Amino acid sequence: MKIKKIDWLSREALEAEVVVTDGESEIICFAHPLNYKVDSDLEEPIYCFDVVDLVKSDEEVHMIEKLDGHFEYRFTGQLIDKQLETVEVGQFLLELDANWPGDIENGDFVSFVSKRLDIM
Repeated sequence: MKIKKIDWLSREALEAEVVVTDGESEIICFAHPLNYKVDSDLEEPIYCFDVVDLVKSDEEVHMIEKLDGHFEYRFTGQLIDKQLETVEVGQFLLELDANWPGDIENGDFVSFVSKRLDIM
């Protein structure tokens, strides 16, 4: 995961909209405080706030779909660690703020919507 573009909302407050790429796909994230520069590699997972519609997926695919909300996306990817709440979608590593259904285990593919993506 690499920072492709930074649009500063407030340089003083270190708030920005950030385009992150995995080399194939791009997603728009909110960052505060932003301590990265363009072309920096992200060291931590991207945090998914307000996760809804979290379900086990029948399809074993990695998919990103931009939705109507500014930072809102639908993802399908593989659960890497349920305890750490991390999901891999392509080369993106996402950490979910979610209530996990009991039938989902490490290695399963999941689909969900995140209303906002944050870089910590």
